[in-house]
Amino acid sequence: MAYGIPLAIGAAMTWGLVYVLEERVLGDFSVMKFMFFESLFMLIVSVVSILFFDKIGTLATSNTLKVIFAPSFVILIIATFLANYLILSSVQLMGATVAAMFEITFPLFVVIFAFFILGQSIHWLTLVGALLILSGSMLVIYVNQL
Repeated sequence: MAYGIPLAIGAAMTWGLVYVLEERVLGDFSVMKFMFFESLFMLIVSVVSILFFDKIGTLATSNTLKVIFAPSFVILIIATFLANYLILSSVQLMGATVAAMFEITFPLFVVIFAFFILGQSIHWLTLVGALLILSGSMLVIYVNQL
């Protein structure tokens, strides 16, 4: 678990950079065009990565096929596409800072979905944290509108 903390912080830092760069790029690009080129680049990186870190034969195993045809995998792919489209559109319309303040409420939805889909319990401190996240986001949004 301790190793996961710097990874999560690194992800947060990277996402912060991504939002700012997306605002700059989306001034000249449509969301769908950006998603197309991003996906193309990710395909190339993924193919190179699987060749380097894994064996190409592992793509065609029965377990791989079982996973990619499972309803949860298909829903995950659709949700990932939709989430990317929605946040990119939000960054394009409102800017990186305000879009991020709304999007940062996602931990609240993680808790809700984890409760209903995975059966995870919700601790009262989690609810306090969700309230703090929402309050902080609303404060930043309000300050940006002054």
